[in-house]
Amino acid sequence: MKKLFLFLALAAIPAWAAKPISEAPKPAAPAAPAEPAIPAAPAEPETPEKTITRFFAYLQRREVDQAYDQLTRGTKIAERAEDVKMLKSKTKDAIAVYGTVQGFEIIASKRVGERLMRQTVISLGKEFPLRWRFYFYKVGDNWRLIDMRVDDRLAALFDELEEQPKPEAP
Repeated sequence: MKKLFLFLALAAIPAWAAKPISEAPKPAAPAAPAEPAIPAAPAEPETPEKTITRFFAYLQRREVDQAYDQLTRGTKIAERAEDVKMLKSKTKDAIAVYGTVQGFEIIASKRVGERLMRQTVISLGKEFPLRWRFYFYKVGDNWRLIDMRVDDRLAALFDELEEQPKPEAP
């Protein structure tokens, strides 16, 4: 079986939320009687784990376009339409070669300071696993994707896991 080497990379700067395009103003509705304001519950912060879980849930359903649309939503990466289109295409090719995504495992997490993090994930393809590395930057309480890479270099995983800091002896 011919092995396909897959390497996707996006070099991105910190991702800032894109502002939606506003619609034309609608006519005002008649004023309703004033009711006491109930404070809205604060939105739960976005975490790398939530983002990754949602991404792979779409991939498991073979919804590659939606997977990348949600993954890159509100990031500078989304502004690079040609790069995102290429990612979608290469991911579809990888699924055709390595098999449908059956699941995933987050196998390593590495922080650099308080606001940068790399999550290493293995996608469990029907025929072969792939290594995914997602890079996040923390803005406020939310983590935003700033870069990602995927490849089939599984031997490198073992070196990557060995670089994890070991607990210090007392």
